[in-house]
Amino acid sequence: MAARKMSDIRVVMLGFRDAGKSSAGNFILGGQHFHCRTTVQRVKGEGDVAGRLVTVIKAPGWGREQPLKDTSELMKEEITLSVSLCPPGPHSVLLVMRAGMRFTETSRRAAQEHVELLGDRVWSHTTVLFTHGDWLGERSIKEYIDSEGKALQWLVEKCGNRYHVFNSEDEANKAQVSELFKKIDETVAGNGGHHYEIDAMTLKAIEERKTREKMRAEQMKSKLGGQRGYLSSTGGDAKPVGRTKPASRHSTGVSKELKMVLLGHTDAGKSSVGNSLVGREAFDSENTVQSVKDQGGVAGRKVTVVITPGWGREQRLSDTPELIRQEIMHSVSHFDEGPHALVLVLHVEKTFTELNRSAVQDHMDLLGAGVWDHTLVVFNCGDGLKDAFIEQYIEREGKPLHWLLEKCGNRYCILNNKNRPDGSFVKDLLEVVDRVVAENGGCHYEMEKGVLQEVEQKRRGEVERAKERKEKVIKQWKGLADSDDEMCESLKKMNTSDKPGSPRLLRELRIMLLGYKGAGKTAAGNTILGSEAFHTRQSVQSVKKEARVAGRLVTVVRASDWQKEQLLTDTPELTKQEITLGLSMCPPGPHAILLVVSVRLKFTEASRRAMQEHLELLSEKVWSHCMVLFTCEHWLGDITVEQYIESEGKPLQWLTERCGNRYHVLNCNGKDECRQVTELLEKIDHMVSRNNSGHFEPDSREVESR
Repeated sequence: MAARKMSDIRVVMLGFRDAGKSSAGNFILGGQHFHCRTTVQRVKGEGDVAGRLVTVIKAPGWGREQPLKDTSELMKEEITLSVSLCPPGPHSVLLVMRAGMRFTETSRRAAQEHVELLGDRVWSHTTVLFTHGDWLGERSIKEYIDSEGKALQWLVEKCGNRYHVFNSEDEANKAQVSELFKKIDETVAGNGGHHYEIDAMTLKAIEERKTREKMRAEQMKSKLGGQRGYLSSTGGDAKPVGRTKPASRHSTGVSKELKMVLLGHTDAGKSSVGNSLVGREAFDSENTVQSVKDQGGVAGRKVTVVITPGWGREQRLSDTPELIRQEIMHSVSHFDEGPHALVLVLHVEKTFTELNRSAVQDHMDLLGAGVWDHTLVVFNCGDGLKDAFIEQYIEREGKPLHWLLEKCGNRYCILNNKNRPDGSFVKDLLEVVDRVVAENGGCHYEMEKGVLQEVEQKRRGEVERAKERKEKVIKQWKGLADSDDEMCESLKKMNTSDKPGSPRLLRELRIMLLGYKGAGKTAAGNTILGSEAFHTRQSVQSVKKEARVAGRLVTVVRASDWQKEQLLTDTPELTKQEITLGLSMCPPGPHAILLVVSVRLKFTEASRRAMQEHLELLSEKVWSHCMVLFTCEHWLGDITVEQYIESEGKPLQWLTERCGNRYHVLNCNGKDECRQVTELLEKIDHMVSRNNSGHFEPDSREVESR
């Protein structure tokens, strides 16, 4: 018997960040109701869909493997209260998952803990909604669930085997939404025609907690002298807030010159703060591994600012490239006497978890234990708070943010980008910096000289070894070119161009790109082919594209990928199959296999082992056809790729040497792309000339056995 079709549908969407909740909500409602930016607030959208009033609530997302204990109290509260935005309660809870994103036991536990904030009974009303169904290619969603293993299978079974998939490449097909509504109707029928209603005591407890938070926020505000510590969405003046110690009797007073170092995670808004401080657009938002220094005259004072490279918001220090660590430590030496203050920039619209706190502490501690006495916090984009007091935000964010502010002596202020032109933010920030200087007896911050000397010595050693490596590689390539004539007879047997010069050019070139997620394979493939041939969406399937480049046909296969430190035992069988199948997509085999590595990410021993295991799915003999392709050259700034290799240590050095010291670097951002691609193809031609068989073709029995 068919389920009764309801006149209205109320839905709550839960899921980790980047699962695709915004795009799924927009697809359901047929318009741009949700934005992709990360916030800690629940959002409501509604509209008429196929004659039914449909209400969709998007709850804030958690980190994919983030345990509940690391989720801010504000986010827990917002997730729980999401059901109250569609009274009397949702007909269905959609747990949004992204197809192709590895779902581990840790991911499963995180999903369970966050879903059960709504109560244990919520599972009978929950359906798993997979997004990015185009990643599956010709495979069914059931095949994907079966191949992913117990963690995902447990989740689907916990939801009574209710699941649906959206194909984002087929958005014109509204039957996908109609089919979802049909399943929701069936879910409601299975629950006796009832919607889900959260326990009244739970909601009461949250309201009581919110009242207590508001009272504590008012007390904090009162304790700080009644200063206004927030910015409304309609504007207003930014006011510095926070406890300050009386100025030391050794204080030198207000200095006519201030020196500051800005630190924080990538995309925190350091450039925006820096531009405000120097009074012009001196810093751009492009992140590089190098610190940037500039100065300007503001409020009658000379202000010098150094912006350091950022780290990932939840990035462990062990995952941070050595070059970034060195630049952070070296940042204070840009001033003869050191900076007066260090400004830690945080983005208000992003939740501050225990993982964020740990990342901040680890990277700040690179500068020494005394750094916190000279540090203040700037909350960027204060307009994201809307009508909330900054104290309420701090109170709700919980222990991680409380710890950080206390570590900084409760010194903080807010930047509202809408208020930058009137200069009020700079005036107020300089007042807080003056207090930092006064609290430290008028002294600047100075790292231990021994530590800085050690960093400088290490950098000089890396530069020297980088020069030696570069000279060695140049000689190696020159030697290949000089001996190319000896390979002429072998090359004549292949389809080659006989134009004079070295090396002989293949009229057709077949390339396979192999690497972990986020390495830059899509950008590299597009740069090589000179067009937007590959899309950035992830797919378990290997993809083939081709184009004429410099007068010859170039075929590029982008193989399926894995997580950066993911061992082969943790890789889905579908991914393993697609990697090996990539060889057959460019018959009779690729001339070169490019191992793609992003210079923006730390290359650890686990990364090296993962690369080796996935590459050797093809054969242990594959290395003679391999070359390392580094992406994101622009991020290095003036630093050479050889210096990056030396700084990263043995794992990356092992990889480049295993490839016979064959490596190349691409910008992938439009600068010097043509020249870089030409040089890459020349290197591949040289490599082919050293491989008598021309292309790579594994033993079929060896591949089958693997």
